[in-house]
Amino acid sequence: MAQMKISLVFNRIKRLNQNGKGLIQICCYLDGKRTYFSTGVHVKPDEWDQKYSIVNNKNGDYEELNEEIDRQISELKESIKFKKQKGESVTLKKLKEVKDEKIYTSFYDFMEDQIEKRNLNEATKKTQRRTLSVLKEFKKELLFKDIDVIFLMNFQRYIELKGLKTNSVYKYFKNIRTYVNLAIVMDFMENNDYPFKKFKLKQVNGNRDFLTPDELIKLENLDLSNDPILEKAKDIFLFSCYTGLRFSDIVRLEKNFFKSINNIIWLDTDLLKSQINNDITTRKNIKLPLDKLFNGKAINIYEKYKDEKKYLFDDFSNTEINEHLKTINKKLKLDKKITFHVARHTCATNLIYHGVPITTVQKILGHEKVDVTQLYAKVLDVTLLNDLDKIDFG
Repeated sequence: MAQMKISLVFNRIKRLNQNGKGLIQICCYLDGKRTYFSTGVHVKPDEWDQKYSIVNNKNGDYEELNEEIDRQISELKESIKFKKQKGESVTLKKLKEVKDEKIYTSFYDFMEDQIEKRNLNEATKKTQRRTLSVLKEFKKELLFKDIDVIFLMNFQRYIELKGLKTNSVYKYFKNIRTYVNLAIVMDFMENNDYPFKKFKLKQVNGNRDFLTPDELIKLENLDLSNDPILEKAKDIFLFSCYTGLRFSDIVRLEKNFFKSINNIIWLDTDLLKSQINNDITTRKNIKLPLDKLFNGKAINIYEKYKDEKKYLFDDFSNTEINEHLKTINKKLKLDKKITFHVARHTCATNLIYHGVPITTVQKILGHEKVDVTQLYAKVLDVTLLNDLDKIDFG
């Protein structure tokens, strides 16, 4: 097949727009036929150099405009080359499809585009964007061919020197591996170049703090009535202990989320973390029978604040409530660090302690997989003894 010729043409239809400017197009010629693509660049007739097919210096932005046109032509040529390397023929009829199929040489460009295109919840996108940002701090540009075991080892050393622990390092490399795998699927990398065959990710079981049943009672009995701010922080934390809701879901609660059905108070809400992209219709719904959880203690907190304002518990940011929890913890004198997420762990652990099946705990926490729930649910020694006491070994 003959070689495709690519050139530029100015104002092909001999018609200027209302600003007196004509369009610059990319012309592709093959086997006596032509097709045209718009560059989106318009200039005045005296700003176009017909001999050299470039925007001349009569246009104040001529350098930027020429760079943009060159970029578009380079991408088109790269796309054609990529298809031919895969053994595919490129005709004028297929050219638009080829042009629209973006070809990447930069891993950063690829990862950035795919993060935004994929159906991921915003929290996941945020962590992946953070990984990309730290990668760019480490190496200004990264081509697919640069991603090898040596690169991964050097990046690991870099983030460990920044003070990241094993599990945080694992999350960074898990994100990188996701997009390396995707690049291979989309033929931007070869299977033989897969760097994670030799570079193994390491993860350790983290310590997930929680309040034991006795510690939870101690917190419930802590009198903070002389400090309304700390009292509200304590109540919001306890509400999470009794329901397992994340901070992001608790601060969105309104009075109309609580409904009485057959003399049982139900909390009916959508989980923010389950949302895909910005589509709120994708959020997972959860219904909790508050009367049946922890003797209805969450209802008492709801009744206490239900008529104050639209959002019952939006008094603090996550950072602010964690600071208040530090102060509360000093009063409790517990030998553990308490952050708001400890409440969710506490809910799971105490439900298991009281004999609630792990699959029910899974549903209460809103987990898709029971494996995730098992990470939260600690089996206390007393739970183990209680379970064994129920068994008659004969």
